[in-house]
Amino acid sequence: MKPENEISSQIKVLRSKMGWSQSQLADKLGVSKQSVSNWETNLKTPRMGALQKMSDLFGVSIGQITDGDRFENNLIQQTAQLMQGLPYSKQQEVFYFAKSRLKLNVNSNVIKFPKDDDTLEITASGVLSAGVGEFLDDSTKPFTVTVHKPVPSDYDYAFKINGHSMEPVYQDKQVVFVKKEDDYRDGQIIAAVMDGCAYLKKLSVVDGEATLVSLNPQYPNIKVDRETGVKVLGVVFS
Repeated sequence: MKPENEISSQIKVLRSKMGWSQSQLADKLGVSKQSVSNWETNLKTPRMGALQKMSDLFGVSIGQITDGDRFENNLIQQTAQLMQGLPYSKQQEVFYFAKSRLKLNVNSNVIKFPKDDDTLEITASGVLSAGVGEFLDDSTKPFTVTVHKPVPSDYDYAFKINGHSMEPVYQDKQVVFVKKEDDYRDGQIIAAVMDGCAYLKKLSVVDGEATLVSLNPQYPNIKVDRETGVKVLGVVFS
């Protein structure tokens, strides 16, 4: 047996985090249990197609599977480089956002009951399905929802989620904020309309083929029809 490399150890770690056996992961990938065993013992290296599927299943980037800690360190360096190109006021926004997310992680075991003045009523544009699709067109009427403060000021849409296919990151009945962008990239969480139905999904683009991916592996992914295509409303950022 060869010593473990970054890919083999990462596959084993990520599989264990999901609570799956080698056989269960193999079934989800459509490969044999022996293939998974070979990857985890560094006898063979998974091909790009298998890496992409594992990326979707584990909810991580391919870089995190192939490079592990090196990818995370590189991500920190890239973030620092990007911040250097921002005005100081924007650097502060990034810093305080990261600080707030860290505080959430530290206090993850603390239950805080919101006060009345911690909430705000906003207008939602409709419902995004994290399941089989929610009807959405120009006739859909906006409705009022109550959300917790703070509320971002620069969003284009607010949508309520219906379904469980994007758990554990996005929960049923949660309200998400969406911002329009000129371009959309592989790996982004998007609000999209296909065949008249609105979805909250992860966008996956492989060899020019787009797929709307569910983060919850119990739900199927949705292949985008080349003829009908998909209308992307924007990127979910909160």
